[in-house]
Formats: sequence, structure tokens, C-alpha cells
Amino acid sequence: MSQSGISVPLYIITGFLGSGKTTLLNRVLDEASSRGMKVGVIINEWGQASVDSAIVGARDVEIEELNNGQVFCTCLIGDFIKALKLYAERELHAVVVETSGMANPLPLQRILEDVKKVTEGHYEYKGMTALVDPDSFLDLVGAINAVDEQIIASQRIIINKVDLTSESDLEEVRGKIRLLNPKAQVVETSFAKIDGFFDAELNTTPARPLFGFGPMPQGADMNQRPGDFLIKTDDRLEQHKVESFFNAVLPQSLRVKGVFKGVDDVWYYADGVNDQVQVQPLGYDAEETFFVVIPRPNTDLRSAVSSFWSQNCGGRFTLS
Repeated sequence: MSQSGISVPLYIITGFLGSGKTTLLNRVLDEASSRGMKVGVIINEWGQASVDSAIVGARDVEIEELNNGQVFCTCLIGDFIKALKLYAERELHAVVVETSGMANPLPLQRILEDVKKVTEGHYEYKGMTALVDPDSFLDLVGAINAVDEQIIASQRIIINKVDLTSESDLEEVRGKIRLLNPKAQVVETSFAKIDGFFDAELNTTPARPLFGFGPMPQGADMNQRPGDFLIKTDDRLEQHKVESFFNAVLPQSLRVKGVFKGVDDVWYYADGVNDQVQVQPLGYDAEETFFVVIPRPNTDLRSAVSSFWSQNCGGRFTLS
């Protein structure tokens, strides 16, 4: 319990790569700020570096980063619980977790039990919200376990980017979601706009039992987990060249994103998913220029990433 004797609400935001999680997180933090709420944030990135922390970092919020894996796997569960224990020692009105797009919440029930023990019941789990990008969802549902399990484990599902989706595709998305999770609250929107994130009363029981205790069943973890590539450079970059690089690498990638300093000395955030590339001012100065490329499963992109970068952006860079 908190010092006031009231459990602190714990919210989880999930969704596959490029579904709009960070956009929603920023909206949630705006809502919290307007209410005078002090919120702790845990940001989990699949890649080696956290682009999302760079985007959210301009805000006056406490952020804990968990990188290079997904928060529900054995590689990061210990760090996740430590972060929640750390926040339990602070006066916060809520804690919001943004998972990696590759997160598979199969062990969630066991993790919540461990958190309850370690923090002496400090948190009240308020449910998981999953965002869905209809375009990639229809391609990946049933093919990558994490996509299905995120829907099954969530109590609120936001079908995002409906302005970019045909009615026939939307109806197919609705049908697949209903099959996976008929109990969830479903919201349809664009730009991750929802009202009253903290007000929703959600039934936190999953649509069907997750594997809460003991080892995860063989084959239950996500199929064919991709790696990632990290590009760094000290060069100032031209926006159109960055866009050209993204367009070259995206057909073989699940997600490409990063922050960079332009030739005009302005810092930018670049995001690519499916066939859409967006570049916009970051709004503050970041610490370094870097990009994360997450390839499609069973795709060896290292030489292609290096070649695409040299062809489109040039200059000196490192690739890891």
C-alpha cells in the first residue's frame, strides 16, 4: 500500500509495432497533467535503444527504461519488478507501462503475483489496453503469437488509424478481435484519441486463461522473434534523405524509427511502419542521432541496411 493506505493504479499499454502506443501514452500523460496527477512511466523497447523515451522525455515525468527485450520475458521480468518496486517508494498517483510492440503477455498473471508480494500489495492492476493498426494486424494476426496474445490479455482494445482503413478491412478486424476476445471494450479512433483513460472501469480478467504459473508451454512464446539493428551517426541529416532510407528498408521491416538532428539544427522524430513514413520536429534537443530497424522474421537485413544507409544518407555511421 502507499503511505496513504490506497493502492496505486497500474495500467499497461500494449500493441504491435507501429500501432500508436507512444501517441496514446503522450495523450494519457496530457490527461494526467490536466488532473494534477503525478505519474511514473515504464517504457519497454524491443531494440537496443529507446526512441519512445526520447519522445516522452521532454515531459516532467519519471521514466524508467527497459530495453533490448520484451517486458514479460525472463530477460526483463526482474528489471520490470525492480522498476515497480522503485516507484512504490515514491508518491505517485498512478504508474503506466508502455510495453514493446513485440510483448507477449502470457506470464502476466504470475508477474502480477510477484509484484504484489514484492511491493506488499502497493499496486492495483487496472487492466491492459491494446492498440491495433488494422493494416498490420490483418497481416500478422495468427502468424505472430504476440499479436493474438496482446488482444486476448487486454481489457480495452483501441482500433487505431480508422481514417486510413476501408470499411471492409475494419469489419474484418472487428471480427478477428471478437473471436480472440469477445469480452473486451472496443474503441475505434484515429491518432490514438480517447477520452477518460483513467476513468474506464475494466474487468481485469483475461478473455481466456493466460499461462500464469510455471514455465511457459513449449511453443507458446512468440514465433520467430526478430532482432534489431541500431544505426548511429554524428552527421546532421537532410529530411528527404532520411525518408528515402526509410522507404528503402521498410518493405523488409516491421518497424523503423529514430531521432536525428537536421541540417537546420532542428531535432526530428522519424517513424516508419507498413508503407507510411512520418518525420516531424521532436520539440526539444535529443542527446544523439540514432535509428532502430526491426526486420521481418527470418529476414537477414544487415548488409541491406548498411547499403541503404550509404546510398541514401551517406557519411560516417555505425551499425550494431
